Amino acid sequence: MESKVDWEEAISRCVRCGRCRSVCPTFSLLHREWAVARGRIALLEALEGGRLEPTGRLEDHLSTCLLCMACEEVCTNKAPVVDLVEEGRAILVEKRGKPLYKRILAKVLEDKALARRLVALGLLGQPLWGREVPQYRGLALRTPILKGWDMLPPLVKPFSREGTQEWGGGERGTVALFLGCLLDFSYPSMAQATVDVLVELGYRVVVPHGQSCCGYPHEAMGDREGAERLKELNARFLEESGASMVVTACATCTAYLKKAYRLSIPVKDVVEVMLEAGVEAFHYGLGEKATYHEPCHLGRGQEVKGVWPFLKEILGPHLVEMRDFDRCCGFGGSLALGYPQVSLGVGEVKARAVGDTGASVVLTACPACVLQINRCLARAGVGARAFHLVEALEVRGR
Repeated sequence: MESKVDWEEAISRCVRCGRCRSVCPTFSLLHREWAVARGRIALLEALEGGRLEPTGRLEDHLSTCLLCMACEEVCTNKAPVVDLVEEGRAILVEKRGKPLYKRILAKVLEDKALARRLVALGLLGQPLWGREVPQYRGLALRTPILKGWDMLPPLVKPFSREGTQEWGGGERGTVALFLGCLLDFSYPSMAQATVDVLVELGYRVVVPHGQSCCGYPHEAMGDREGAERLKELNARFLEESGASMVVTACATCTAYLKKAYRLSIPVKDVVEVMLEAGVEAFHYGLGEKATYHEPCHLGRGQEVKGVWPFLKEILGPHLVEMRDFDRCCGFGGSLALGYPQVSLGVGEVKARAVGDTGASVVLTACPACVLQINRCLARAGVGARAFHLVEALEVRGR
């Protein structure tokens, strides 16, 4: 496997100062050196140098990293922690293969036809599996993946249809909407709200048929081959769409499309499009006291700035600041499935921060954050709900 990082140079950037300990969500929960960037880099250095075997225990240590980039943000030498952890996971996949739950997840995300069939079956059983699995029951004890996993992504009829979907006249041009997974299979109303905002801002919107998962879940799990297949597939459909710009409403998808794809047309997060339209284009449609959670892949992953002042001017006194508003919510993709107690533990901190604001609405910009925050708010008994910005902000004159 060809390495994507210069190991010696990347590892040398970490001088073991420990600044990462002050911002790492998993370290604050687990209080173990292997649960922070400094410790994980030391493990990776030993793995790359042949002094450490690729064991299941090492896989646990690397797989519990949220890849939230908080450590990179405070690192004086800008050690590429996420790239190193992803590289380590790829080495483990090459030497050990993927755990069963990761193999299943990768297959479902890559095969959209299979995903549709599973959704159809899941809709029949959702009233059962959508409930919390009692922790004292044998099923939870014998099946660790279910322990604490009380809310899988809600399943509904997918947003995408056969053939290319189109909306709007397009006086400002045509955009290709990249759906990703959660918008398509769990939050079609969020996808429609994204379309509505873009159309009201003057764009023609097309949803190219055949698009699939962006590939980042595979990349993050160490499945480089799966990620490459999805990148090639999606790039072809996006390039052939005739659009002058690709827009997504998932911060993770946008960050990966910007970083890993080589498209001939620009990629923007829908939040960037909204920021460019300006505060005068929107009004707050929910009318309730709100706070804001910034997704890791929006602020740190894409370096999109200015969302808070944008919201403050629109919402005015309805908006209150949450402490650590940019702290990871704890979803972490496959981490939520494989290590639910870590995901829930980090999410509990976010839920408490929301509760302390007294807000009944949490605004954010990623469907995964919406899923995780709502899940943790419900568990904590906090009377608030998370919404994507496209659901809460309405274009004036609509």
